[in-house]
Amino acid sequence: MKSGYLPDIVSKFGKLYDSYRKHMESGNWVEASLSLHLMNGALDINYRIPISTRLWESKRESWKLWECNNCTTTETRIINKGEDDESSEDVEISSSFEKKDVKIFTEKCSAQVAILSGKKKREMWICPKCENITSVTSTLKRLQKHENPHYRGCIYDEPITPKTGLMRNRGAYPTAMRKWCTSYAKELEHRMMIYRVEYQKAHPDEDYGDYKDEGDK
Repeated sequence: MKSGYLPDIVSKFGKLYDSYRKHMESGNWVEASLSLHLMNGALDINYRIPISTRLWESKRESWKLWECNNCTTTETRIINKGEDDESSEDVEISSSFEKKDVKIFTEKCSAQVAILSGKKKREMWICPKCENITSVTSTLKRLQKHENPHYRGCIYDEPITPKTGLMRNRGAYPTAMRKWCTSYAKELEHRMMIYRVEYQKAHPDEDYGDYKDEGDK
């Protein structure tokens, strides 16, 4: 096999993918997992995905943003994207931050606040931009999401295999493995697509023999 040669990698990747599908459908999690790891290994080294729960969670699909009620940020929005009259405009929106990016502290409530809330202390946060101080409970929080499809470029650690064979076929383990396998496969397919596109762009004159990309069929 020619190292890094696209048709060879695609062929090997495809055979391993078929193996993965067969084993996942039959519930053979050990072999399904092995096929996925081999698929990852079949990719060019620069396109393989890391296995890390920490990295996976850091690239989550959605997250909460805390909005400041005192300052704004300019955001550019695309109007009629993809159309002939596509344009952009700048709009002012409330400045927003993730919880990890703001300073939170506890303060003693004033007599009036204590009477209204029934609490002696409350949590406050400081806006990193304007330094305005706001109560955590009164802050507007909105859910921010990546556009779909969203790929993280990694996969979380494989679920721990139960010690007994009986538990491998029932309970939470099969569900957890099916979810993990599906997520892993989607990430790998996306990496394969990126590699295919970038390889052909970098080797426009290379002779692929009888190989045809999916888009050529």
